[in-house]
Amino acid sequence: MTGGAALGLSGVTAAAAAGKPRSRAGRTLVGAIRWDAYAGGQTMHGMGTNRILSPEKFHFRMPFFSKITVPAPVLLDQGFDTETTGAAPSGWTVSAGTGTSVAVVQVPDRQGKSVRLRDTSATGTATMARAFAAQSRAITVRWDWKETTAGGWSRALVTGGSTTVVDIATQRDATGRQLAYRTPSGTWQVLQAITDDTWYSIKVTIDPAPPQGATPWVDIFVDGVRKAHHVPLLGSPVSFDKLHFQTNPTQTSDLYIDNVNVVVTESVNCEGTSQEVMDQEIRYAAAAGIDYWAFDYYPQQPLARARELYLSSKLKNQINWCAILDGNFMAQYDANLTELVARFGESNYQKVLDGRPLVYFLNNATADKLAKMRSKATSAGLPDPYIVVMGWTAQGVADLKAAVGADAVSRYATGQTNGAPYSSLTGLETSLWSDYAAAAGQVIPTVSTGWDPRPMYEYPVPWGVQPSEDYLGLKDQWTQQATPTEIADHLGDAIGWTNSHSANVPANAVLIYAWNEHLEGGWLCPTLYEMQNSGRPLRLDAIAGVPRTA
Repeated sequence: MTGGAALGLSGVTAAAAAGKPRSRAGRTLVGAIRWDAYAGGQTMHGMGTNRILSPEKFHFRMPFFSKITVPAPVLLDQGFDTETTGAAPSGWTVSAGTGTSVAVVQVPDRQGKSVRLRDTSATGTATMARAFAAQSRAITVRWDWKETTAGGWSRALVTGGSTTVVDIATQRDATGRQLAYRTPSGTWQVLQAITDDTWYSIKVTIDPAPPQGATPWVDIFVDGVRKAHHVPLLGSPVSFDKLHFQTNPTQTSDLYIDNVNVVVTESVNCEGTSQEVMDQEIRYAAAAGIDYWAFDYYPQQPLARARELYLSSKLKNQINWCAILDGNFMAQYDANLTELVARFGESNYQKVLDGRPLVYFLNNATADKLAKMRSKATSAGLPDPYIVVMGWTAQGVADLKAAVGADAVSRYATGQTNGAPYSSLTGLETSLWSDYAAAAGQVIPTVSTGWDPRPMYEYPVPWGVQPSEDYLGLKDQWTQQATPTEIADHLGDAIGWTNSHSANVPANAVLIYAWNEHLEGGWLCPTLYEMQNSGRPLRLDAIAGVPRTA
């Protein structure tokens, strides 16, 4: 389907539909931060985004152009609580040698039931194996386990046919007892120390065909902490199809297994880099009364693609844009600055205060960089840019503003933790508007639509991540989802505050976090489920009704 009606855009004004600039005199400018790593396809960022949003519990936040590519991604999910005590676990092939057994049991230190691989023999082995639908794409395997006597060389293996892909074991040596994985050379690499009768939660992500020709890899997590980063697979099967657990034939130690889960790691595609998708996004934003997108400015491909599609769109005059500069831009600042300053003079680059180009610095702002920007603009016959530096504390960003010679301050986003209500976020952010103004003078208030980066705890982002980065803290860094009305009310409060603090907001602008920070939990861009279930962009509908004047 095409056209405004198909996109839920019956409220688009005639001027917007015709691509004519709207009058902004006397009204507060409403901008929205735009993160553009939705490259999709076989790219690092596309793969990361798709896999981060693949768990079904995160599907509600996927942008409207997403597709569910694997309708049933869960290949195995078994907790054993409903199974018969004393019986073998259903669906598993078990083998019990002399002095061993495999049975569902009630464990005193854990709610519900688990499987015990009992091993009292120095010659027998207990094993349990479960086949799942063969997969040639990336999978994630999870399980909980413990040994009564740690380091008994119990093992977990993922295989494809007769080929072992991942081999994880407990071991003991002169230095202690450890969890380890086997390398292709046959040596064992320690993941961490372990103790007797202690449960550990293991997660293994296996990618047999990473994007951009990367070498197949395995990541191993223990209790949410990444312990092995992109280590090689042990073999190269056509597909994966079985999970094995076993005790050691020469040592005695009971092994307990629980909460076994195997899922397809990339079951959605958030490919958004087409002219058609960009044109739809422009229509949505224009209909909601968003004046400008503040692009996180990526000079490099493929992340520059979305900005290029915006600039090549026939509809680009329906919404302006400006730049947010970070380390990506700073890597080749002088060359990138030449391109950016050339855009300052274009009609769809956002201006404030009688024609001053609006620019945000997220980080890496220095007096020299700002001076170069002002000098280049002046040399090109353009007005002095209105430069806004962003920071996380009022006094910190006020000091930065003074040190580098910026015009104003702002903030990228605000969040609360441990599932706090959205009202807690808005209460904090409202107070920050005044704090920033008191410390720095001029400010552009931020309006956060939410904060919930837990998808990146489930699958840490693959770009620029250090092997030691565990993302453990993200599981608590979240705020409850806002309703469309709550977001609209918060925007209305920001516009009201802006109008009552005109001396502090001479640019008469606010900045929404965000248009499309779907991974971090702040977005206005319509979602797939929103459009399928309601047929309307509910958040955008809500903010469209917020008056932009005092």
